[in-house]
Amino acid sequence: MILRLSLFSTLALGATLLASPARAQSVAETVGERAENRGGEGEGHLVLAYKCAPKDRAAFREHMDTKGVARFEEWKSRGTVKNYLILFSTVSNESLNDMWVILDFEKFADIAGWWKIEEKFPAGLGADGLALATPKSCVYTDLPWRGGTPNADLSQSVFMIIPYQTLVPVAKYNDFVESYVIPQLKGWVKSGLMPSYQIHMDQNPTNSPWDSLLVFEYNGIKGISLRDTLKNDVRKLLKDDAGYRKYSPIKLTIRKEDQPTTYVAILPKK
Repeated sequence: MILRLSLFSTLALGATLLASPARAQSVAETVGERAENRGGEGEGHLVLAYKCAPKDRAAFREHMDTKGVARFEEWKSRGTVKNYLILFSTVSNESLNDMWVILDFEKFADIAGWWKIEEKFPAGLGADGLALATPKSCVYTDLPWRGGTPNADLSQSVFMIIPYQTLVPVAKYNDFVESYVIPQLKGWVKSGLMPSYQIHMDQNPTNSPWDSLLVFEYNGIKGISLRDTLKNDVRKLLKDDAGYRKYSPIKLTIRKEDQPTTYVAILPKK
């Protein structure tokens, strides 16, 4: 009870939260390729997914901890990618991806440099990595919503990835995210339990594995363990917010949630 009261006290954002605009960095405020229509000069992102057999998980994890991450770090140092995030699942699950890699590019046109990498390293894997895992998908994305500040030491973070299928036109989904989702995420960030979040949108959603991908960074296992408490407390604060009242009763008609799970970052050796 003490912990719960303390958490709710931390979340007592009051008028500050509810009076602030119900949006983070919106489509109009980011430099995503489609959002800005800048002919290849807006930023770009690729989201890659991988699968391996349970018998190969330990070896694949060891490979990514050493040679695998070293290669991505080299491509970053050469400027081929602006940034990368390698996330490896905390548990084995036949129906879920074992690893995700998020690649960021200064300009969408810079993705051409990654195409050259792919000629010898499919999905960033050499022959040694491909002997242990299989690239499953590669999705070009816009990143219209992001917030917070990632932990300086990502080894202290636990990530949750949640894929969604959208069930409504893009304009309505954007309004749903900005009016219903973002105000909640702002509260989660202010609590200190969620340092940062990203919401990726598939640029080419036809027959894609997902339309919208939520990447939540939590402050370790504590953040994950208090996830539901945090969610409920922030919703109590937003119960009279117009966007929350509009979408809360119909959210299941807006998107379909696929199974979420937890991941940890694979980081280069210092």
